[in-house]
Amino acid sequence: MYRPFQIFREIIMGSIELFEDNLLQIELIENKSSINMVWTGKSIHRKPSEFITPILVETIKKSSASKKRIILDFRNLDYMNSSTITPIIKILERAKKGAVQISVLYNKSLKWQDLSFSALEIFQTKDRRVEIKGVDKHVP
Repeated sequence: MYRPFQIFREIIMGSIELFEDNLLQIELIENKSSINMVWTGKSIHRKPSEFITPILVETIKKSSASKKRIILDFRNLDYMNSSTITPIIKILERAKKGAVQISVLYNKSLKWQDLSFSALEIFQTKDRRVEIKGVDKHVP
């Protein structure tokens, strides 16, 4: 169990990067044990992979080098069009075949997120290297 000071110290000792494209923001927070990609806003581009894929690929490289779990956190995402799921699927396929550990977190109380992300459970591995988790609450 983390105490607030430990979490604060881990974030300070790690790094934070912010990527923005129109209405979509991806905050990359690297700490001692994981690389968190927090998605907020709306993904509305016709070709979102042009923005998303390079970030995902670089994160996979960092994870491979550091052996840290990647956490794709979509709980604060307000909307994504159907084109957005493609680069996410490609990265999950890549992770399933390799040694990278990746978790997808989504807000299962939002119907659109539950429909979109629960379908990704086919990528889960028995050893939990790849896991898809629906959670009940929205992150502030």
